[in-house]
Amino acid sequence: MKMAGPVVGMAVVWVLLWGSPTPANVLSGLAVGVLVTGLSRLPVVGAGARPRLGGCLRLLGWFTMDVARSGARVAWQAVRPGPPPVNAMIAVPLRTTSDLTMVVTAMALSALPGSLVIEVRRSNQTLYVHVLGIEEQGGLDKARADALALEKRVIRAIGTAHDRSEVL
Repeated sequence: MKMAGPVVGMAVVWVLLWGSPTPANVLSGLAVGVLVTGLSRLPVVGAGARPRLGGCLRLLGWFTMDVARSGARVAWQAVRPGPPPVNAMIAVPLRTTSDLTMVVTAMALSALPGSLVIEVRRSNQTLYVHVLGIEEQGGLDKARADALALEKRVIRAIGTAHDRSEVL
């Protein structure tokens, strides 16, 4: 029963691609979904993750405010007189072992103006992030601390019990 969600999801996409929900399209979509999930060896993403309403709301509020702050900072860097801002590549070793938490943290960091996740190394739970205007943000340590604070917020929102016990 663990594979029912992906199978149904693939069947829905299959029916949408064919354009009409005929019995043949639905059955062939289910067959394709069973075949793909049966042949793939993908790990279960999000195993043990449990969304928490309070944590999700706090994460959304923080993210909205940080997008506005980061956007204003990048806009100022683009129009201000003087030398161009100093950029840096930083390694951020995450504390989580959850693939879902790593992906959500990387996506949130990349969505913030002025930062971009260049690489994710699952083997050592490290994000490599390009940061714009590092001197205006308080330096490399501050940028790393901000990324780890985001990881903590993501864990509070959707983290596994193991991650919560390790980080919180």
